[in-house]
Amino acid sequence: MSMMDERISPMLASQGGTPFDDPGWIYEIKWDGSRTIVFLSGDVRLQDRRLNNITSHFPELMYINRCLKVKEAVLDGELVVMRDNKPHFRSIMARKNREDTFKIKLLSKSMPAMFITWDILYADGRSLIDLPLMERKEILTSAVQPGGGLAISDFIPGQGKMLFEETGKRGLEGVMAKKADSKYYVGKRSSLWLKLKHLIAIDAVIMGYRVDKTALVVGLYDEGDKLITIGSVESGMSHEELAAFMQAAGDIKQEKKDNIQWLEPALVCRVRFMEWSENMKMRAPVFEGFKYDVRPGQCRFQ
Repeated sequence: MSMMDERISPMLASQGGTPFDDPGWIYEIKWDGSRTIVFLSGDVRLQDRRLNNITSHFPELMYINRCLKVKEAVLDGELVVMRDNKPHFRSIMARKNREDTFKIKLLSKSMPAMFITWDILYADGRSLIDLPLMERKEILTSAVQPGGGLAISDFIPGQGKMLFEETGKRGLEGVMAKKADSKYYVGKRSSLWLKLKHLIAIDAVIMGYRVDKTALVVGLYDEGDKLITIGSVESGMSHEELAAFMQAAGDIKQEKKDNIQWLEPALVCRVRFMEWSENMKMRAPVFEGFKYDVRPGQCRFQ
């Protein structure tokens, strides 16, 4: 069976540590979007990381096969929605999870997505996954002409520290470090690709706390001024901070439900975490302190 007819699990990166320089590695911007495998021929098929066909969610990308300089290809990359010249994660999740056909069409115009590719797995009947990464990248640039909703991610050799610093200045998610001679391991997580990520810091409203363990339930306001839960924070709070919080919380208690004591949205804290999940929950959050100079209404999705 041709790879064009398959469902393909992408190669995954391991969590990296400190940014590093190495002439045997290349470094790319880590795009904050939705990982996607794209099948291009006479038609276009978009497949997400969970192997779901999401083509119908992105009608604005139905003609990116015009970018092909070969007959057919399978590309790996990221679907993103850009806002203020950088990816906006919440927007791409809103696009991906929309089911209503009319709203999908409206959002394709008001919030258009683009596909940023960095790898090619197959072209014109030939599997490329056993080739070294740099050879695959050469084939990618010869097989695809950027434009019309499709872009090729740039990379730099050897200079991971510099790119990591620059992505931090620009408010980007981080850097992908990849061994220049790495093969493509379908469906495998490999230390040949590393995620070097900037931590995200936000001010969040304390919506309540768990009664079965020490954890704050926090949230942000959306565009409609609805307070949305973004997860619970279990680590980082000192005994003194916990005691002060419990004293303040005694005056703003609301209902208790499902092991959560809900509170009036009156308190704000600073939280630092690794990344957003696809359902807009924090991953590995850490409490950094109460914010007495920030009003709850200022804590919003960006």
